[in-house]
Amino acid sequence: MRYSCLLGILVMISAVSAQESPKEILNRFRSAGMKGGDSAAGEKVFRSEKAGCTKCHTTGEKKRLAGPDLNVIGDKFDRNQLIKSVLEPSARIHPDHATVSLVLKSGRVVNGVLKRRTDESVELFDEQGNAQSVSVDDIEEQRGSKTSLMPAGLHKLMDEQQFADLIAWLETKTQPDSDHPGIPSQISSATKSAELKVFADGFDHPVWLTPKPGEHGTWIVVEQKTCKAWQLKQSAGDLTRSVFVDMSSESISGVYEGVMCLAFHPDFEKNGLYYLNHHVREEGVFSPVIVERQATEDRSRDSGRATRRLIRIKQETDLHWGGMLAFGPDNLLYIGAGDGGPQEDPDGHGQNTKTWQGKILRIDVDGRTGDKAYGIPDSNPFVGRTDVLPEIWGLGFRMPWRFSWDNKTNEMWVGDIGQNLFEEVTIARKGGNHGWNVYEGFTHFSDRYRRQGDSYVPPVFSYRRRLGVSVTGGYVYRGTRNSSLTGCYIFGDFETKYIWALRREPSGGVTVRRIAQCPQKPCSFGIDHDGEVFVIGYQGTIYRLVVDGVQFP
Repeated sequence: MRYSCLLGILVMISAVSAQESPKEILNRFRSAGMKGGDSAAGEKVFRSEKAGCTKCHTTGEKKRLAGPDLNVIGDKFDRNQLIKSVLEPSARIHPDHATVSLVLKSGRVVNGVLKRRTDESVELFDEQGNAQSVSVDDIEEQRGSKTSLMPAGLHKLMDEQQFADLIAWLETKTQPDSDHPGIPSQISSATKSAELKVFADGFDHPVWLTPKPGEHGTWIVVEQKTCKAWQLKQSAGDLTRSVFVDMSSESISGVYEGVMCLAFHPDFEKNGLYYLNHHVREEGVFSPVIVERQATEDRSRDSGRATRRLIRIKQETDLHWGGMLAFGPDNLLYIGAGDGGPQEDPDGHGQNTKTWQGKILRIDVDGRTGDKAYGIPDSNPFVGRTDVLPEIWGLGFRMPWRFSWDNKTNEMWVGDIGQNLFEEVTIARKGGNHGWNVYEGFTHFSDRYRRQGDSYVPPVFSYRRRLGVSVTGGYVYRGTRNSSLTGCYIFGDFETKYIWALRREPSGGVTVRRIAQCPQKPCSFGIDHDGEVFVIGYQGTIYRLVVDGVQFP
């Protein structure tokens, strides 16, 4: 009897040990996905009721669901990335589709992807793709989740061949070519590439670099997540760094939250004033804020004096917050404000002239208008109108992450991050409507918020998903090391890491060439006191863009 029991236990142990571990199962599906499959069969898997993919994903239909539209997913992701996104959906969650958890006063928790938030309610898409509306009065707490709404065990609903077929079909979802002259199918490389030479490293998620006024060879580097700005000084070939300001006691920090930008007052050498764009969460509401601080008398660091807040831009979501501020050639402060989300700007913030969201704002930090902490310049384009907020300088932007001025022409160049299909580079116009969300790039997006009689400023250039998915605005080159690049706009893409040079032609068209590919994701560009260009790698390295010998085009 004892022998029979022991034998039974050994058999059970042997059976358990023979079972595949979850890791082994995932590896088997990864191998199957890499072998290719039948795309026609893969579409049937995608549209099957068992897989349930269509509950949360569209493929080009004008309909918003919980998950991203997959119509051009084959341009965004290679095969490895497609496999990982299906097998491990929580490994990398884009903030536009992150899960929100609402803890209700009753104790119940409602999870979903944000559809819309108003003063009265929060609307979410649940895991079945259905929209739910929850009264704000019933919510005790709202918090983010690191778990994707997409189920992690999707592969369990199919065999290896079906999984391979699904991946093969997703690969076919690419963007068709366009005959628009501003949307190239491909971008050729320059005859000789620029060199990306390490200038400084060891930073924690740097997002901005700016030269310090009056101190040649000195820059300020802003770290997003630590909420610190560092002074970087070059002397006799050595680089030293010291903390210029630590905003961690005032700014929230997270995967995408923190300090975004820093700008020096035009008279910084005299008054020591400088400005920051950072994030706060007050009364449960996420907001970018623009604040003024003051440096010590020797201008070596922040003085520790109290912050003076200028503007708080309240948002319904934590998305699309813009992030840029800079003083223009007119010595006025320009602020980039994103549409505030959710995806596709469902409330039309970009076109709504009674909100700051989706705009570029312009204020006078030295003046006062009424009870405002700043002045409204008399030359702002909408001053005197009751239907437009007077701070608005330009409208119709989605996510104007970085902008700059050509120091010869004074034109403002903007890298505006796109929605589903296109990224765009725009020369912003005073009082201009730059299209979002009536247009995405050069193409029509929606008529929901189109106003009769409105005209729109088209971008200079727009590129499709096969070339990148998140434009990083840069600078018009006015350095002295390469005359063939003079007047070319240097910019890049955060995901593909491409660095491009763009030149406007007398005919009205543009010539664009790829001049480098950054080892890290380029989140910003910077310049030195001589106009030469830096590239800021988000993983911690600042590069000099050495353009000697690059022939353009």
